[in-house]
Amino acid sequence: MSTRSTTRLALALLLANATAASANVYEIYGFGPRAIGMAGAMTAAATDYTATYYNPGALTADKQARLGLSFSLNRPRLYVDRRVADPEAATELPPTNLGFAVGWLYSFGGIFRDRLALGLSFHLPSKRLARVQAVDANVPHFTLYQSLHDKLLLHASVAGEIVPGLSLGAGVQVLANLSGTARLDLDVIDGRFEQRSVSVELTPTVSAIVGLHLRPIEGMAIGFAWRQANSVSFALPVTVAEGEALTLDFDVRQTVLYSPHQLALGFSYLFDALDLTVAIDASLSLWSKAPDPSTQIRGDIGGALLDGLGLGDALDLSLDTPRTSPGFRDTVNVRIGFEWQARPFLLLRTGYGFRPTPVPRQTGLSAYLDNDAHIVALGAGFVFQDPLKVHVHPIQLDLGFMASVLPRRTVVRDTPGDPIGDLSHGGVVWTVSASISHAY
Repeated sequence: MSTRSTTRLALALLLANATAASANVYEIYGFGPRAIGMAGAMTAAATDYTATYYNPGALTADKQARLGLSFSLNRPRLYVDRRVADPEAATELPPTNLGFAVGWLYSFGGIFRDRLALGLSFHLPSKRLARVQAVDANVPHFTLYQSLHDKLLLHASVAGEIVPGLSLGAGVQVLANLSGTARLDLDVIDGRFEQRSVSVELTPTVSAIVGLHLRPIEGMAIGFAWRQANSVSFALPVTVAEGEALTLDFDVRQTVLYSPHQLALGFSYLFDALDLTVAIDASLSLWSKAPDPSTQIRGDIGGALLDGLGLGDALDLSLDTPRTSPGFRDTVNVRIGFEWQARPFLLLRTGYGFRPTPVPRQTGLSAYLDNDAHIVALGAGFVFQDPLKVHVHPIQLDLGFMASVLPRRTVVRDTPGDPIGDLSHGGVVWTVSASISHAY
């Protein structure tokens, strides 16, 4: 097998099944149909296990234990119009995805009755528990959406009511890093690999979430939440060796999922006369601290044979890719949501949000695409008694629908010899969610 063929094989192993992604699945798509139906204005209005993400301090607001199961279908209908007839760099678009979530809120009894609560939630992708993908920085792709859903996600929080009307909560968000090694021992004479060994590990990465929930008067709530930055990394060193004579070493690393530090402030108020809850949110996302999302590759050719011939340095292969800042900008997102108790058994919801893009116009070498997003949401909740008489408390069915509209954005690129060329991008991301839950 030639050195060129071996090199190609090593690179294929490194990059197979590997697409970069940023942001958090709940930040982009929402968590649960109630939140989705209210455009994510949940910092003060969360009342169930979704508070593990939106505001752990709100876990004590409902004073009930609750168990629920939900699913969410996300269908990005995004486009990239290129002005190059035969572009060298293909376009990568995010796929449709389906995920499930299980949530549990437990309100303690005894001396902690109505004052201490525990919340757990799991996000389970339908296709795979973890996926990393290494899209080249020069390939146009929507960096906040690509492969975003294909991650196992855990939230665990606890909250305590310090004094009546004031609750503090803290929790963790758990993702998983992917790392490993691969070694291939090559028999040049027979043209085959004598031994293959591959080791891959998923290791947890943990970040903190802290929340405060204040209820100064009946029907009013003020929420504050801080979410620590979190990232998922991918690392896979590969060695191809012909005994001690020749070795080919590659090391690929990438940050494949990054969520910035976030500060969220929310307000909600229930207008009793109208049975109408209005929730308003504003959140600051510190995207300016985002790391370089591009793939980092290092390679080296060595061994006793090359060193003996004095060619160790002459044939050294350098694939080092310097890290650069993506130049993302801090953003302030605003959301407003409404929930109307139309009937004792029927809740109607709607909302609007605006999420400005942190990604500057890609006029240089990179092609990380993103747009401002206008979020329009609708939802409904149905409360009914269990027809099987298994549960004493009512069962609730919630539906949520959201359209994230990305207005067309045109980029005139000024890099000489650029294979990408001028482009325009935008589209709509459709989200549908449903859940069934009951208090006990």
